[in-house]
Amino acid sequence: MGTADMIVAAAILGVAAWLLYRSVWKKKGHCHGCEGGGCGKR
Repeated sequence: MGTADMIVAAAILGVAAWLLYRSVWKKKGHCHGCEGGGCGKR
């Protein structure tokens, strides 16, 4: 792997980690538009 490939791989892993943090840990698994955790239950 060249330097450019390593930079691209690191960027992809960084974005994936950020999305995982944002969707799982920060919102504790709630969907994007849901604040109370009651998605789909009306």
